[in-house]
Amino acid sequence: MPATRIAQTLISQNKLTLEQWVEIEQQAKREDTESEEILIKKNIISEKDLGHMKAELFNLPYVDLSELDIPHDILNTIPQAVAENYHLIVYDKKDNAVNIALVHPGDYRSIEAIDFWAKKGEYKIHFAVTTHAGYRDALKGYTAFQKEVSDALDVLQKQRVTTEKKVKKRLVEVIKKAPVATIVDLMIQEAVDLGTSDIHIEPAQDASRVRFRVDGVLRVYLNFPAHFHGSIVSRIKVLANLKIDETRIPQDGRIRTMVYDQEVNLRVSTLPVMGNEKVVMRILQSEVKTPSLKDLGFWYKVEDDLDKIIARPTGVLLVAGPTGSGKSTTLFSILSALNKETANISTLEDPVEYFMKGVNQTQVNPEVGLTFASGLRALLRQDPNIVMVGEIRDTETAELAIHAALTGHFLVSTIHAKDVLGVIPRLIDMHIEPFLISAAMNAVLAQRLVRKICPECKQETTVPPALEKEFQKELETIPEESRAMMEGVSTQGQLKFYKSGEKQCDLCGGSGYKGRTVVAEALLMTPELTEIMNTKFSLEDLVKELRRQGKTTFKQDAIVKALRGITTVEEVLRVTRE
Repeated sequence: MPATRIAQTLISQNKLTLEQWVEIEQQAKREDTESEEILIKKNIISEKDLGHMKAELFNLPYVDLSELDIPHDILNTIPQAVAENYHLIVYDKKDNAVNIALVHPGDYRSIEAIDFWAKKGEYKIHFAVTTHAGYRDALKGYTAFQKEVSDALDVLQKQRVTTEKKVKKRLVEVIKKAPVATIVDLMIQEAVDLGTSDIHIEPAQDASRVRFRVDGVLRVYLNFPAHFHGSIVSRIKVLANLKIDETRIPQDGRIRTMVYDQEVNLRVSTLPVMGNEKVVMRILQSEVKTPSLKDLGFWYKVEDDLDKIIARPTGVLLVAGPTGSGKSTTLFSILSALNKETANISTLEDPVEYFMKGVNQTQVNPEVGLTFASGLRALLRQDPNIVMVGEIRDTETAELAIHAALTGHFLVSTIHAKDVLGVIPRLIDMHIEPFLISAAMNAVLAQRLVRKICPECKQETTVPPALEKEFQKELETIPEESRAMMEGVSTQGQLKFYKSGEKQCDLCGGSGYKGRTVVAEALLMTPELTEIMNTKFSLEDLVKELRRQGKTTFKQDAIVKALRGITTVEEVLRVTRE
């Protein structure tokens, strides 16, 4: 049995014989442990000397993790499951430079995994060597968060009887004490760490449930005893400047806080439920860079069409889709591309979620008469070049939007419609004349969000024959002008799709998905479409024009992205069969 580099070094130093090493490896196999652990047990070498030896052999610095107090946010740069799987610890971090201590510097599997992770996050990695004992000490830090919450709950449990006897005005003082404040602060911190979009705090008979929405899916994160729910809700209300003694009506507020030196805004909404209140907090990270259209998942002809449309000085661009389909993010990506010193950009939103430097943002307030319609009327007197209206909901707003485009403004907005073919009939239902729509409209865009499959654990799969036949039929109808999206995708023989593999995948935490992307379709206003609209037209006429323009549907977009291994068949079916 060949000796390792450690064994070779010890043998050359006469601290170990080859026979001893063979016996040690056999013992390690029997006891399901590591050979290095047995070397230390037999006092052939001390743990610290072994660490220094490995550092020297691999030309890396040595770090004693047992002497370091690693902050939770630094330790959590890499998830606990990854740290345990590859026996490594993040012990220092500054900007994009990350220091990682390895127990096994010769394990190239772990090096490759970290290199892959570092490239995705644009990190610069500095490796060091540590000991088994140091690694185990540092690993305990991962439990610090749950321990803090547990300790906080214990203290709060002792205070509960006293607290319940106090009048409501004393509740503010109670919830300012460390335990509840710690719970709420750490909850927000963990949510930011996990890339959560919404935090749901929901009461039940025997527990208060906390769920995080990650990649569009709600997951249970924590359960509190039911009697803590009121104190937690009250703490959130204080932070959001809401009335803690008002539980009969919904309330809205904002929390502005710092997480890891980054400003995070939370939009807070409370809602009375049976005998209690539910709280939802939407996380809005102000400093997050607005993604480009390509980053969002727009590609090929849709991306090219959007680039041409937003370069026009006037006209209307409408984005359609259901709630939660990413319409607002798309609008802000468009505004980001148009945001220049020479342009006066104004928005009307309900509510303002993302703050963009250089853009005049207004939040509608129906209680004082500031609606989308009245706000848009006022904005048009502010000499804007570009206007964003959060949503076209009624006839008055739609008429003003058309008027804005016809008088020399570029306007972007959202509208609730199933697909691009449903937008024009929706506007006509709002009593907008077809000839005005064709004169003002540049294009309509429809989109959905699908979850991206985890690149680390995805595996090839196939679909049932009936479903494959359905997909083949859709692929056959992709127009010639859009065939470039099929480049590199084989449709010969049985179609190959992808599914998530490992339930214990370190990258996706076993969910099988990591992130989301857009599937979309676009319809441009052309002379041919104008002629169709100015005469009596049908849905069939719109479908023919969509195909004549060489446009794909978002179903076709989704199928191709599934074939390319970007998403799964389950996600395709979810968004196309709503």
